[in-house]
Amino acid sequence: MAAHDDVTATVTVGGGTGSPISPMIYGAMIEHFGRTVAPGIWDQDRDIPRSDTKAAVTAMGVRALRYPGGCFSDTYHWRDGVGPKSERKLVEENFWTTVTQRIGGFGTSSSFASTPEGVAQLIGPPEPNLLGTDEFLQYCLDVDAEPFLVVNIGTGTPEEAADWVRYTNIDRHSPRPVTWWSIGNETWGTHEFGHSEPDVYGRRIVEFATAMRAVDPTIKLVGVGLPVHPSGGVLFDEEAGGMVRHTARAWNEAVLREAAAHIDLLSVHWYFPGMIERPLESLDDLRQLTTSPQLLDEIFTATTAMVDEVAGTEHRIDLSFDEWNRMVVFDDHLSTNHPLGNAAFFAGVYNAMLEHADRIPIAILSHLVNCLAPIQTSDDRLFVTVSYLVAQLYERHGRGTTVPTSVSGPEMAVPAFEGLQESLFLSPMVKNGRTAQVITAAAARDGDTASVFIVNAEPEAAQRVRVEGLEDGPVRLRWIDGPDVWSQNDLDHPDTLRLREATAEVEDGVVVVTVPPAGVLVVTR
Repeated sequence: MAAHDDVTATVTVGGGTGSPISPMIYGAMIEHFGRTVAPGIWDQDRDIPRSDTKAAVTAMGVRALRYPGGCFSDTYHWRDGVGPKSERKLVEENFWTTVTQRIGGFGTSSSFASTPEGVAQLIGPPEPNLLGTDEFLQYCLDVDAEPFLVVNIGTGTPEEAADWVRYTNIDRHSPRPVTWWSIGNETWGTHEFGHSEPDVYGRRIVEFATAMRAVDPTIKLVGVGLPVHPSGGVLFDEEAGGMVRHTARAWNEAVLREAAAHIDLLSVHWYFPGMIERPLESLDDLRQLTTSPQLLDEIFTATTAMVDEVAGTEHRIDLSFDEWNRMVVFDDHLSTNHPLGNAAFFAGVYNAMLEHADRIPIAILSHLVNCLAPIQTSDDRLFVTVSYLVAQLYERHGRGTTVPTSVSGPEMAVPAFEGLQESLFLSPMVKNGRTAQVITAAAARDGDTASVFIVNAEPEAAQRVRVEGLEDGPVRLRWIDGPDVWSQNDLDHPDTLRLREATAEVEDGVVVVTVPPAGVLVVTR
């Protein structure tokens, strides 16, 4: 094949053994939070799921759904959401109402409400419990997603959790059984009603696990952990009034010493960059975002190594990456939009998960509808953001087993964020500049079909990439297209960003492709 002088990077596919890809890495969360359930998922006037949202969820390819939170689970009693609708309890104040009032709206201002009480009303409205266990599990059946339930350890008991398992799995009052259960949510944080010292939480895991497995010994359980960064520490700035009192290593070690034998996975959450309290508005801002999945790749490596060191490998504990997303300003929690230049962030996270597919069987994008989500609704209309289109690409082509890849290409300078305000949720990593790879890649094989995902983290220029190690013949190229990196869909222009497709020919195992700025391109059969 002729040389290409304009090629800036080479991706080599093959040369090793891959790992099975769990469909559950293409998951999302339904939490009773703000506008997520109503009006996003549930039509409360008719007491049925929104058909347009359900169709979008199905088309997105969501393979796992985590419920009822998130933090909401800390005060959620499952019996409030079962039985005749006329007898279900109306809960005037839930976790989000009370915590927002307690800590003053997270110390931020919102364009939607000017007081903590106003914010609390928006993100924690009264809960009528129309969407409960049975409705959620039927929704999972309808969209072909595996359910993942989070039990209440804040105001709940082991007996209550065990009765929930009995309801879904043994007495079979619900539409389907549930395999995956998380014992609490973010218990490392002082914002949680279930918060405790890590050794105390570890003993609570044992209490809950013992009660729940006495009902159904086949269930799989997830304990709450923290992501370990190679530089150490936690991913929140404690000096800024953060909510984590322990380093990630200290928390995980104490929890695992108490409870390693009782859990199958350790949960880690990751939002980047945290609430910097200003929009991402420059190309350097985008560089921070688009290269951050390379930090996540390091976090996965460091966290799994630490877990193996403490828990041993005889009873292997993998990671449940069960909350992740881009978070920038507080109002993202009510509604947000991901422009085209965010594609490299979301694709980069999926690449990192595929790179660690042997240790990550579950991943949950937070949330599914409205809030930080890929699907945004208003009245009877909706649109999807670029995160939705990226998720579609990966769920459709990132199946089967991974195929090892290697990348040879340039690095880029990533300046630190400028003009930051201190925030409870600010990652200290954003305060420093760094060097990152321009191109990252991952690959998957499903039967006779191989797919290569190539991410360009540079927002200012497309990259010409040489892909080696493919079978000769025609291939499809798929990418997300739009006018520029700042363009986005909205209610009046729902198709500004679209999946595009072209064909190319692999000759002598090589094809050269153009990856758009801050974008992702898939080479597939």
